Amino acid sequence: MGLFGLFKKPVKIQDDFFGELRFMDFNDASKNYFEGRGYFAPTNNETEYLIHANNEGPTEIQRNFYRDLQANFKQYVEKIKPLIEDEFRNWKEDFLITDFYHEFRLVCVVIPRLENKPLIWEMAFDTIHDLNHQVTIEFTGDQPTGILIDG
Repeated sequence: MGLFGLFKKPVKIQDDFFGELRFMDFNDASKNYFEGRGYFAPTNNETEYLIHANNEGPTEIQRNFYRDLQANFKQYVEKIKPLIEDEFRNWKEDFLITDFYHEFRLVCVVIPRLENKPLIWEMAFDTIHDLNHQVTIEFTGDQPTGILIDG
């Protein structure tokens, strides 16, 4: 993005499923994405999403990915709890999650281009255990493969 690109008004679209999305355009089109906010049923809250896509907008496959994530969110939580507990034990020796939905709040889902393999994507959470940091879980397919606590 050049100097004049800084003053360009961002392109917004209205997606029937995701709602209003703002397009983030880069010289390298593979880095383009849409950002927005919407309801996430399993947590009964709004969350942000970053959807890697071309300027045409999200695909139906990406919409289905988000639907499936919501339908299977409890299974994902069960997969990520051990990673989070292990990471937090670096600071708090006896750390244990007792009520995930009270202790962690989903704040962002990164939806990848689904034609890319392996499928790498992320979920980020705020936590009551450290108000100044976010917990980001990276997935390959449906398996959590990494954790980053950043703030």
